[in-house]
Amino acid sequence: MKVGFKNIAPALMTCLALIPGIAAADTFDDAVNEYIKGYKECTEANTLRTTNLQGAKRKFDVYLKQLNRAKSIDPSILNTTQRDMDSNLRYCERVEINIKRAEATPILEKGFTYCDTAKESLKNGDVPTAQTNMTEYKRYRDDAMIITDSIMEVFALASKVRACSRVEEKLAESMKEENALVEKMNAAIQGYLVVNTQCEQAKTTISSPKFSLDKLDDVNGMMNEAAKAKKSARQNTEAFTVLTEQPNRPQSQELQKLVDSAAQCEGQTSEYIRTATKNKRALEKDINDAIASLTAAQDACENARKLSGRFVAETDITKAEADYNQSAALKRKVTGDAKLIATVQQYPSWSSSQKFSKLMNSTESCQKTTSASIKQQKAAFTSQQQKAKQDAARQAQLEQERQRLAEEKARKEAEEAKRLAEKKKAEGLARKKADEEARKAAALTDVPDDIEVDDDEFGDFGDSNDDSNDWTKLVK
Repeated sequence: MKVGFKNIAPALMTCLALIPGIAAADTFDDAVNEYIKGYKECTEANTLRTTNLQGAKRKFDVYLKQLNRAKSIDPSILNTTQRDMDSNLRYCERVEINIKRAEATPILEKGFTYCDTAKESLKNGDVPTAQTNMTEYKRYRDDAMIITDSIMEVFALASKVRACSRVEEKLAESMKEENALVEKMNAAIQGYLVVNTQCEQAKTTISSPKFSLDKLDDVNGMMNEAAKAKKSARQNTEAFTVLTEQPNRPQSQELQKLVDSAAQCEGQTSEYIRTATKNKRALEKDINDAIASLTAAQDACENARKLSGRFVAETDITKAEADYNQSAALKRKVTGDAKLIATVQQYPSWSSSQKFSKLMNSTESCQKTTSASIKQQKAAFTSQQQKAKQDAARQAQLEQERQRLAEEKARKEAEEAKRLAEKKKAEGLARKKADEEARKAAALTDVPDDIEVDDDEFGDFGDSNDDSNDWTKLVK
């Protein structure tokens, strides 16, 4: 039977048009069938989730692989309701969420233990411990959230997370106070670092075999700086309160270590200093005793110097020489002490050594000047004394001459006085005699007129015209 092409063509065209639909249907079914293989793993994974989480994860990984294969055959299976694909997909999505929750929940709950510890530590004021535990909590929380954030859809877990967030907020506030406290702790730590540094430097210096006592003041200076740093650090009372109340804090442990090492260093260094100070005081006592001797030598020399300015008596020379010899003896006693001189030379920076050297120089200068002055003034005094003796001898001779002249004068005056006295006496006698004669003459007026008188009895008395022998003058 012969069939015409014209009659066959329409039917062929119809068949060809139906072939893609048939092929698409077969692809969808293949994809669904492939998915169903995995779906079985999904349901088993859900069953194992509460008893064997790792087994459940392995089963679900098989499901995911089957899902990917099914999607590669026909992606439309993800967006269809045919053959219950939509409900199956939703079911497995929930299974996946539940598995992830089952995996994340223990991690988050482990974090909650750190959160509780942080809360308790914060309540007790132990902010560092609270901070450490809060950091651990957040690490576990974040790990859980990376697995799935759907855990926040679980009321109990979400409530606990929110509670921990409040703890975190309180911790942030406490951290501000903690940071301030840490600064104070660090300040105390820094202070004690200075204490230890200064003390160790002092100990190293004073314990060295090459240590010299002239470095003792430097060592004491270092220890004074250490004491100042310690006092400053101790004024930070809050830091030391925390040290007592929270000894396990890192800062407390560090500070306590420094406090202990400082105390040990101070004890050892103080012992070295006491020994060195005792030795220094013994040497300084020797120097001070020598200073006292030099002071006495200086005073004695000054006394001699003042006396030697001009000698007015032998006692001045004797006293000046005695003072000078005393000064020289005191100085010789000092300079003869070799140990003392060596000490002064070894420790020239000591104030006592400097005073000693100054006194020694001034005493030597005084003695040199005074010795020359005594010699000069003694020679001058000797010359003066010789001249004085010569002058005295001359004065004695002059005095003898004056005395002789005076005696001669006195003798002559005595003789003259005697002569005058005798003359006066003679004149007195003459006057007395004249008076007597006048009296007698006056008595002659009673003689009678007829009495004859021999002219020769009175001689020429009254007969001459010569007035030289008249009565009146005679009486006178």
